[in-house]
Amino acid sequence: MSRRDDKSVGLVLVTYGSSDDLPPFLKSLPRAVEPLSLQIACVDNASTDGSADIVEDFGAKVIRNAENVGLTRAINQGAEQADTEWLLIANPDTQLTPGSIARLVETAMTDDRIGLVGPRISRLDGTPYPTGRRFPSIGIGILHALLGSVWPGNPATRAYFGNPVDVVSDVDWISGCCMLFRRSVFDAIGGYDERYFMYFEETKAALDVHRAGYRVVVDPTVEIRHREGGSTRHAPFRKVFNHHRSALRFYCDYHRRSPWLLAAPLVAAGLVLRGAVSVLRTAVARPR
Repeated sequence: MSRRDDKSVGLVLVTYGSSDDLPPFLKSLPRAVEPLSLQIACVDNASTDGSADIVEDFGAKVIRNAENVGLTRAINQGAEQADTEWLLIANPDTQLTPGSIARLVETAMTDDRIGLVGPRISRLDGTPYPTGRRFPSIGIGILHALLGSVWPGNPATRAYFGNPVDVVSDVDWISGCCMLFRRSVFDAIGGYDERYFMYFEETKAALDVHRAGYRVVVDPTVEIRHREGGSTRHAPFRKVFNHHRSALRFYCDYHRRSPWLLAAPLVAAGLVLRGAVSVLRTAVARPR
């Protein structure tokens, strides 16, 4: 099979109520990719705020879905439109630094076994946003779920987020807000698992990359900025539902050949309880 152009990056951009985030993201994009060339494949999941128009005004073609088909299905739609060796999945609530994507490509080119690479991520205020995370054990997963929102610095959450690294390092998975795939590896794993409407979709993709025999790495010398929660501030109750459903689905996928799969009903019960608490907290916190 002929090799695609390794000097070109295909960006898959999924928009859904993203009009506030798109201008700074699109402004940051050209300098992030230079000197490589760029293809943009945007899929809009039935936004009502003009998101698709903003991207079209930028000069990109947009697939306009009549309904919100979910993040994973939209990403796969966009990936079908890109014919590049490198496939960038980036959220519109990120701001890319000059040269960041080009440097991720350079990192990936150092080893053909690197199938997925991500940068160091900071929030807009400069504080670190965790990436390069671990697949959680059942104990760490339970404790993180119970304590993470009330005691962010607890040992389980710190273990789940992983330790900061200073050099390019292998990790279990990286944040889905900015992921660079080797296209052949993206195709080898069949793209994103569309059983995940959203949430844990990047975790499952990284798991699939590992199972296909490739590396997942984070390059801490490359930094981008991320508006935490920017891509999920709409439909908060659906967010809670999808998050907990996807958490259970990933638990089952991760432990598919492990005796821990037998504990899935208990995990499901715990997630239902945690989801109910999250719904209550969301209802209380919403503006009247």
